[in-house]
Amino acid sequence: MTTQEIMADHFPTSEEAQIAASSWAPGQIIDSEELGLRLSRMMAAELPAGPAGFFPMPAPPGSAMPPGPAGAGHATLALAAGTPSMPATMPVERLRTLVTQLVRASQRVRKDHRQMTSAERDLFNDALRQAHDTREYKELTDVHKDMNHRHHGTMPGMPPESIQRFLPWHRAYGLKFEDLLRTVHPAVTVPYWDYADDHARPDWVWQPPGVNRPTPGIKPNGNPTAPLPTQSTIDGLLQRPTYTAFTYGRVLGGTIRVDGVEMTAHNNVHDWCQGTLGNPMISADDPIFFMLHTNVDRIWDQWQLTHTGSPNITGDDAGLDPWWTQAAGGLTADGVKDITVLGYSYQ
Repeated sequence: MTTQEIMADHFPTSEEAQIAASSWAPGQIIDSEELGLRLSRMMAAELPAGPAGFFPMPAPPGSAMPPGPAGAGHATLALAAGTPSMPATMPVERLRTLVTQLVRASQRVRKDHRQMTSAERDLFNDALRQAHDTREYKELTDVHKDMNHRHHGTMPGMPPESIQRFLPWHRAYGLKFEDLLRTVHPAVTVPYWDYADDHARPDWVWQPPGVNRPTPGIKPNGNPTAPLPTQSTIDGLLQRPTYTAFTYGRVLGGTIRVDGVEMTAHNNVHDWCQGTLGNPMISADDPIFFMLHTNVDRIWDQWQLTHTGSPNITGDDAGLDPWWTQAAGGLTADGVKDITVLGYSYQ
């Protein structure tokens, strides 16, 4: 292509840039920094704790690596744990497994629904229609109605551990739903609704019988609901230093401020949608529920890339019922902390 051929009379719009990018292979625009962060997080979970309780982390992408040890069979990492760099080893086979997990996750991609083609939308809706008629679909949507699962920290009457369980429980729930759809069409993933940037409810999604989608943003009494979060709100959440502050809120001046992800980027969005989505007991009956929650999950994943905090729960409280028995998959809060290990990613 010549310079003359690429001259234009305006700077490209977002849509035009997206069309231009479609001519590139995904491998040409790999974000190596993100891949490095994900691999670092996975390796930190594998390696033993370092001095003073620090977990050794691989050197940032692009930094110099120390010479490897004599002999084959191990990979040498540069560690940064608040102390001078020191060698640590990991078997090559294990490192290969981690890289394989990264590749596998990159092949099961959840997209912004606005980036889906018409064919992808049709396939998603067809999977919904077919799965909806099964016993498994009904059982899965009914799971959300059982508040004994302690999956909402902001609900009245919920115990304190619910604060810690909200994000991991819904991550497991979304994965189970996506797995069900993939029994119909193996290539399907649940797209996300980036409501901070996209202030239109994705009503193109198939609407099951009995699901109500009234005009969003307006309560039955005519009063406005809380607004959708802005990107500035999301950016602020991503700066929260601890997991509890991120997911639930903070104590400021002796007063609890419930202003974390669950409230500002979840409750307010459900309330804005109104109808079926606005009722906690039946909200999962509307498939848009899962697109809302994949976005919550995506925001959590973004926070995790630059923070080490995690749910502060153990024992039975960490078991993500009803899926934490071995027969049901053995899902725990610790077991779902990394989406790369779970096998999916976000575009």
